[in-house]
Parts: sequence; C-alpha cells; structure tokens
Amino acid sequence: MKKLIYFFGIVFFSIFLISNSAQPGVWNAGGSGSFTLLYPEDSIAYKKIQMKSEDIFMQLYKGFAVVKGNYYFKNTATDTLKIKVGYPVNNVFENIDFHHEVNHVRVDGLYKIRGLINDNEAPLIKKPNSEKDNWYVWEVSFPPQKITKFTVYFLVNTNNAKITEGYNSDKKNAFIYLIETGSIWKSPIESGNFYTQLKDNISLKNVKASSPNQLAYNKENTTLKFTLSDYGKKPDPNFIITYGKTISDFNFKEITLNSNVYFNTIDDFSKLKLNDISYTNVDLPNPYKVGGISNTSVGFLFYLGIYGLPILLIIFGITLLTILYKKFVRKK
Repeated sequence: MKKLIYFFGIVFFSIFLISNSAQPGVWNAGGSGSFTLLYPEDSIAYKKIQMKSEDIFMQLYKGFAVVKGNYYFKNTATDTLKIKVGYPVNNVFENIDFHHEVNHVRVDGLYKIRGLINDNEAPLIKKPNSEKDNWYVWEVSFPPQKITKFTVYFLVNTNNAKITEGYNSDKKNAFIYLIETGSIWKSPIESGNFYTQLKDNISLKNVKASSPNQLAYNKENTTLKFTLSDYGKKPDPNFIITYGKTISDFNFKEITLNSNVYFNTIDDFSKLKLNDISYTNVDLPNPYKVGGISNTSVGFLFYLGIYGLPILLIIFGITLLTILYKKFVRKK
C-alpha cells in the first residue's frame, strides 16, 4: 500500500512540475546592436538615413567581451538631418530563426562606452542614471548625400548568461549581436563584415554559435567571420555565441579599469587585413541546445502521469480478477 501511495504521489506532483518549465532562450547575455531612433521629433528623418555598411569587431574574453563597430550612414535627403541615436542598456528580442526562443540581451551599462563621429570624439548627451533609464544617446548631424562614419567602443559582461531549454539549463558566457535592429534604417544595408576573435585561449571546440550566414574560421588569428549583403530590409537573424563556463569570482569592475588597453587591442585587431586572410567554413553547435537529463526525467514523469494510472488500473484489475478466480473457481 505504501508503494502505491508513493507512486501516485510522484504521478500527481509530476503534473505540477510540467508547468514550471522555463522560457527557452539565452538570458542575461552581453551584447550589442545598431543604433535606434529615439524621439518623436526625429521621425522626419526616419527611413531617410541609410546605413550603407557596417564593420563589427568583437573580442571574446573569459567573462567579458570588447566591441568596436564602424557604421557608415548616408543621408539620402537634400537637407542636413540632425537626430538623436542611442544604444539600449537591455532588452528582450525574439530569435528570428528559432521563434520559440528569446534573446535577453543585457549589456550591463555598456561600460566605458565611447562614440566617435568621423573619427572625432562625440560627447554623450544622455546616459542611464537609474534602473528606469535605458539609453545611451548621442546627437548626430548627417549632411545631405554624404557618408557619415560613426564608431563605437565598449565592454560588456558576458559572465552572467544562462541558456535554458525546458528544465535543463547551462550557465555560460554568452554574447549576442542584434543584427535585426539594423532594419530600422532606410534599407538596404549594402554590406556587413563581422569578426569575432577568441582570446584568453578560448578553444573553438567549446564554442556554440548561431549566425545569419555561413561562419568561417581562421586558426592563426583564432577569428570567426561571416559577411552579409543587401540586408536590413526586414529584421534579420542575430549572431549568438556561447562559450566557456560562468566564473564564480569574476570581477568585471576590475576589467573596466583597463578599458583603454582593451580598446587599443581591438583597434589593432580591426586594422589587420582580415578580409585578405584565409578562412575555413565551420558548422558550430546550436547555442540554444543545453546538456542535462532534466527534460528526459520530467518527460518520463509526464507520460507516466498520463498513461501510468490507466495502465496501473488495468494491471490492478487483472491481478484482482486472477486472485478472485483462483480463490472461488478452485474451491469449486
């Protein structure tokens, strides 16, 4: 009788366990995307400024990432347009390729962020000063029919990410570049080059990634690359990369104290002739897939809860009939 009570208890509670499965996706990833138009008074410029191209350089370290982006904009209007552009501190984006997963990109304040307009330092006119304030903002003038270059540098913490899939989860370093946000500008973006260098002896075999185009790898420079062309007409798939494990005693504030060193390092990286070196195509594991047996265990309990009781009742009925048959028929 005790065994039966335990069995039914497991079946009963398994029903409640099923409802606790977490939203799948990559959470608390360090990341970045292109600039966003912010204010209603700038709506006159909406879709008049084309992002012609972008060159994005990312260096991944254990616990954090350094980013340098060169964005080239063209004002297609006949007048100078002055607008405010900004980076969000954090947001949640659905993955274009995997619609049931989400990307929670938390850039943790875009530490030590720097912006340059045509290689001249651009002052921030607004930066987050509370939990409700989500934007870093610059004001940029775009002369008519000319190219304006905007360069940005920053550090992000990648150490707090968690990848969930049902009841399984992995704590890893994760970085997301939100390519989909480029669709806010006048389309198309004619070309984009994206380079990700693995630093700190991070091994490619410990990397998982999802990219909007074929990834290629150069072993000598430990660099992953993909390119895009004629995109931004609609939200494009994002670049997601996970690597390593969470560092328990990681101190990101100490890293930010050396921001100039990291910015100089990524500057040197960006000046290499990265398009001229040879790459080999690679197919990396899906970053949304995680290890563990929790999903299998809960799945077993789920099916046990659905089919276990009827099967048990059938077995119980057959056993009872057998006992009654032996008890009464044999007596006769």
